[in-house]
Amino acid sequence: MSAGFDAAHESAAVSKPPPASRPRAVVCDFCGHPYLRPCTAETEASCPNMIAKRQAEAGEQQSIRHHYIPQFYSRRWAGDDDRICEFSRPYKKIHRRRVYPKQTGFQDMLYEKKGVPKSIAQQVEDKFMSPVDNFAAKALDIIEADVDKIKNDAEQQSAWSLFLITLMTRMPEDLAALTEILEDDWNRDLPLHKQKYVANRKPDDPETIEEFIEKKDPDHIGRWVMNVAPELMDHEGIGQALNGMRWSVVHTPDDAPPFLSSDRPLYMCKTFSESGCYLTLPIGPHRLFVATNNQETERTFKDRPPKDLVRETNFQVVKQAVKYVYGVDDSEREFIDKLISSDRPPSLLERLRDRRRQKYAPAGKPGEATRSRPSPNAAGTAPETTAR
Repeated sequence: MSAGFDAAHESAAVSKPPPASRPRAVVCDFCGHPYLRPCTAETEASCPNMIAKRQAEAGEQQSIRHHYIPQFYSRRWAGDDDRICEFSRPYKKIHRRRVYPKQTGFQDMLYEKKGVPKSIAQQVEDKFMSPVDNFAAKALDIIEADVDKIKNDAEQQSAWSLFLITLMTRMPEDLAALTEILEDDWNRDLPLHKQKYVANRKPDDPETIEEFIEKKDPDHIGRWVMNVAPELMDHEGIGQALNGMRWSVVHTPDDAPPFLSSDRPLYMCKTFSESGCYLTLPIGPHRLFVATNNQETERTFKDRPPKDLVRETNFQVVKQAVKYVYGVDDSEREFIDKLISSDRPPSLLERLRDRRRQKYAPAGKPGEATRSRPSPNAAGTAPETTAR
């Protein structure tokens, strides 16, 4: 009996099919988590991984402190305490303080898009300005290591050119000027809009188009500015012009006076189409980025005595500063005190605003502003390629 039972048990064991292999995990199409089966739309709502993902997306940092002077750039003047020396003239006397780069060169919600859901209101900063600065920081590392190398890297070269363009157009006074340009444009077409509004007005609509806009879309100008600004900054024509220039970095000895920076550190001479055009940007206390249209102009920067080069560059940087000048210490305080907040030259967009107002001034009243609006994209096309 025992032998028969053993034989039967052995026979059953041999004939028993092998256990089914465990299903292989696949990656869920929704949340990217390995599952035995991909979750469906019905299970997505209760999926703990999707819940965590939705919470993370909803909690994505909506930046508030928008730096028009990027921290990676300001940090190049930081001392052993990781701070930079900030100069300003809020009143009559010059004010100096040591600050961390994150504490200066910013304005809360500067690039906020008005009149849109909160979740996308800061997209210009988070999706455009921040990536511009991050890519520029990497490009600058390459430029400092070997400026010739970046000319063979189209992606990094364009990243640096884009950053240079933003330095011409991203400051608070630039956006204020762009706002005035678009307001002028809107008001030029206002009579025509009024006619159309009267012709199509419904009985329950406000009496005037101004009342209608105030009720339905009071932030239309602010939103228009934030729609136009990134297009203005990412200007293909200027980018190509910058990419085609000769790039170099001039180093000064440690015993030379330091280069300064400011809230408007980029200087441009002449127009892109002129052979003598050049741009300068201090990129550290003893390094100056230079872009020129010809070898002769480039050579003048490299051959110039360091003290003369530093003094001329600092004069331009401080003279065009709006609020702040930056240095490694206060050794240049007296020099800054003479120039900061004194007869600041207008920015690119301020000049554009003034030229457009003069162009559309009433006959017989040259220079008097009127309103004009050819198209949103026209706000910058011509002067962007003729910056002075």
